[in-house]
Order: sequence, then C-alpha cells, then structure tokens
Amino acid sequence: MNKPTKAKNLPLFSIIDLDQLRRENHLEGTEVTDFFTARDGKVYLLMEQPSETQGKDWLSTPSTYTAVEIQLDWAEQRVLETTLFPLGLLKFQFHYLRPAGDHFLLLGARCAYRENGPDQNAWIVSRDGAVLSRFCLGDGIQDCVVKKDGTIITSYFDEGVFGNYGWDEPLGACGLIAWTSEGTPLWKNEKYSIYDCYAISLDEEENLWFYYYDEFQLVRTTFKEDLVFELPIEGSGAFSVAPSGDTFLFQGGYQEHNKFYFLTAHGDRLEQKREAIPTCDGNKVAVEQCSLLRSQMLFLGKNGVLYGGVLGKSEE
Repeated sequence: MNKPTKAKNLPLFSIIDLDQLRRENHLEGTEVTDFFTARDGKVYLLMEQPSETQGKDWLSTPSTYTAVEIQLDWAEQRVLETTLFPLGLLKFQFHYLRPAGDHFLLLGARCAYRENGPDQNAWIVSRDGAVLSRFCLGDGIQDCVVKKDGTIITSYFDEGVFGNYGWDEPLGACGLIAWTSEGTPLWKNEKYSIYDCYAISLDEEENLWFYYYDEFQLVRTTFKEDLVFELPIEGSGAFSVAPSGDTFLFQGGYQEHNKFYFLTAHGDRLEQKREAIPTCDGNKVAVEQCSLLRSQMLFLGKNGVLYGGVLGKSEE
C-alpha cells in the first residue's frame, strides 16, 4: 500500500534566473540565503553579500543584505514586477526573510546565550533597512512563518530543543512556538514530544501543519484542536498542502531529499504515495532546494533558476 505508484509530472514555470538578477542589479557575489512565498502570493528572496570584516564570532559577522520582492500572476505563470530593497550592512547572520505587515522580519537561525543575556536574532526592519525593533526567538530555528494577523511561528531543530551556544534552558525546548509580532509567546507545543521539528506549513485557512521527529507524524492544529496523520515517509524536510486540505506534496525523506511525492489523506493516514517529477516546458528540473508553503511551491534549480508551481486539484 505504501509502495510508490507510477510517477507523475509536477509542472513548474520559470520565475527568475538568479544569475541574470545579479548581473542586472549589481549583486555579483551575493548568495541566496532564503526564498519564500508570502500569503499574498509574492515571492521574496534574501540576498547576502558577506563582509570581509569579522565580528566577535560568526553570529555577529556583518553582511550586506538585499530583499527581492517578485509579484507573480500564478495563474498566468508570469512575473509582473520585481522590486529590490537594499537593507544595508547589518551586524548579524540572518537566514530567513519574512514580510511582516509593511516591514520585514529578518531572523537568524542561531543565537547564543551570553553573560548579559541572549542574542536578539529577530529584527524588524523597514523596507529601506532601518532597524525598528529587535528581540530573541531562541536558537536552533528550523523554519518560520508569519500569519496574516502578524503571528510569528517558529519551529526548532534538535540543538534548539536540547540546547547549545550557552542555552541551559532553551526557548525552543517544546519544538514549536507561536509569538506576537513583538516576540511575546502566544502558544507553545505541550502535547507532542518534538525532538526535531522537520517541517511546517500552513493551509488556506492558516491552520498550522507540522511534521516532527521522532514519531514522524503530521499534525494539523488550530491551536485548540488537532488532527494527527500517519504517513509513509520518514525524514521529509518540507511539504505543501493543497486548498482541499487532503492532497500534499512532500519532499522525500532520508536519502531522498532530491525526490518529491504526492500523498492523499484517507482518514488518519496519508496514502497513495506517488513520485512527483518536477518539470518545466517538458524538461526535468534538477532541484537544489525547495520552499513549500500552502499550495504554492518554489524550487531552486541546480541551473540557478527559481521555479514556481501550484499544488491543486489536478493532483487529487
């Protein structure tokens, strides 16, 4: 029952050639640190130019950051507008960029607990790079999403759960936390033994879905009620949820991170495991990284092109 059936194509479209983006905007030498789809369908990239100046440790080593906003017509599969926001030289190592209202949330996955307290690894910055506020969301952050109402949700990998970098009582010990936009906890996981929260996503109603180690269960929560699903994949790092709420695309598990699978919910199980082959214009896409959230999917190809796709009824 859990053996994959015949593979099916996952049609994608080209969004942007990153080398061309760099050439046209004098961003040669920058690295793509993060890419993400916001609720309004806009795609955001965080570009980083490492500085030659070293901080007191790698966490505080400054880099020059640029946010890229790409407005898409997902139905017509075309780019409408690309806007760059130079954020300037910032003295912290950031790994995530999330739109937060009219501003940006910059978030570092790692932060240390020092003699005078923890690093402030969450920065709210304006679109011209002015730092508006800073607070701490803990070390070992695996992923982050921001809901329409400004709620920030962070998931944690094992070092964030068990502690490192001076954290004797890590903030992320519960594996999953929802925060206000100012960094005050709203909700914490208290039901599941999360040693490593491998992946999170949202659905169209902004319910939170999460997949965790070591039970390898998929949970949908409204923060009041939960649904728990078993599935035939261990070790997946990302997944998308179709608008129907019962069709999914999962990145493959251990030793299969370059593969993707369609899964369908039947009762409390995800079944009908079917390999998905990312393709664009009839050609297979070799995927380097992916960002899967709701039904909108982003894939960074090994050729340096960012692709998009939508998980919908055609996969059901």
